[in-house]
Amino acid sequence: MHDEVSSTVQEMISGLCQITAGDFCGMACVSGSMLRWKYTYGATNQRVQRMAMRPGQDLVGTALRTGRTVMLDEQSRGEYTPDRCPLMLAERLVCAIAVPLFKQGSLPDGVLLVGSRTPRTFSPEIVMQTEQTARQLEQYA
Repeated sequence: MHDEVSSTVQEMISGLCQITAGDFCGMACVSGSMLRWKYTYGATNQRVQRMAMRPGQDLVGTALRTGRTVMLDEQSRGEYTPDRCPLMLAERLVCAIAVPLFKQGSLPDGVLLVGSRTPRTFSPEIVMQTEQTARQLEQYA
């Protein structure tokens, strides 16, 4: 059963990465006060799987705190910079979309992130596709 769930989530994440033409896609879950990357696609190294992050002021932390989709791309440069997010640093991502995952209740239980290693602008369709996939993945958070 666990392997079946794992492969389903992995397929959804890899599919999203391909549809959005992203370089990295990952799903992180809150465990206590830490955030751990449970599923990834396109990772360039194994550090991400071992990474435990305290949600901070970065893109991922803001998505968790506000419960809203947060984006960093060529058009939305501002308070979020890639060097403030450990995952974006480790994977050399310069643009990303972070969508909170709600399993139950009003507080997010995780986050779905799609990132790019090259500068780009995310279209509204890509953002919508990422949010739709996040809603489907919530049951696995």
